[in-house]
Amino acid sequence: MDKRIIAIIVGLAVLLGRGLAGSTETIAKDTGVKKNIPSLDNIGFMKNPPKELKEKFPMCDVFLKVEWIDKKKKIGYAEYETRLFNDKGILQNDIKKVWALVNLDDEWPSYTLDVYQYKQQGRMKELYEMVKHGKPTRVPMHFAIKYKGDLTVFYDPISPVLSDHQQTVCIAYPDKQRAWIVEGKSVKQTYKSEQQEELSKKIKESGKPFSNKWLESLWILDINFDGKEDFVIEESFAATWSNKLYLGDRVYKHPGFQLIFQPNGRSCRLNTFGTFPLTTDGKNYYISNQCNLTELTSNSEKE
Repeated sequence: MDKRIIAIIVGLAVLLGRGLAGSTETIAKDTGVKKNIPSLDNIGFMKNPPKELKEKFPMCDVFLKVEWIDKKKKIGYAEYETRLFNDKGILQNDIKKVWALVNLDDEWPSYTLDVYQYKQQGRMKELYEMVKHGKPTRVPMHFAIKYKGDLTVFYDPISPVLSDHQQTVCIAYPDKQRAWIVEGKSVKQTYKSEQQEELSKKIKESGKPFSNKWLESLWILDINFDGKEDFVIEESFAATWSNKLYLGDRVYKHPGFQLIFQPNGRSCRLNTFGTFPLTTDGKNYYISNQCNLTELTSNSEKE
């Protein structure tokens, strides 16, 4: 077996033993500028997004720049600034620069696949050849590429923070027909304390338990396009119906979940236990590219 592959496998075993957080020092470096949050003009954001993107996806405040290596495979390359989690799962204050692959797989998308060593060692051409001519796969929790008989595994850190949840950050698909919302404006960063208290009261009316940490982490979006703010994080959501806020129900249905919105009795199925990416085509929001969240929470009659 190739020594490089053995090293990767050993490294993977170490990372799995330590948990997914891993050490940020192996995947990024300091920007040299000390600040408490990533800049709202993050170097990874498009400076002047095409008019077509801004018009099609008005919910996106900024777009991450991606150089698409293989549009058919939906795999590209990105550089950006971020805060990362340390070995203990704590979000660090220092800003790091990340070099990563972007993979828009329907169920397990990622924009954090570490390629720091390729960039540092001047091996980007080698990486691009691997992406173009290799076969994407999983082993089993990590993204990998099989190329020329070798299997290269890419480490994927957890949830980097690009704008401190002050903007809705999107990655447009290569065909520009859909966008993945990778970071939303959170309740904690957007609402004043009195607004958070009011939101808490509205959610308590649903009679379902929740934590303040969950409340603060919710992303603010109008998911059913009725002009009123709704809230979503992963597979959890709260939507306004007749001026009242309702939480969605999640019911286990092997091999996945059933999402139910009680006011209209609608439901949709999620056949996944992995990540729950939120995507949009500009007119609808989708969870895991399976469940139409807009249709699920809409006040209008189904056609």
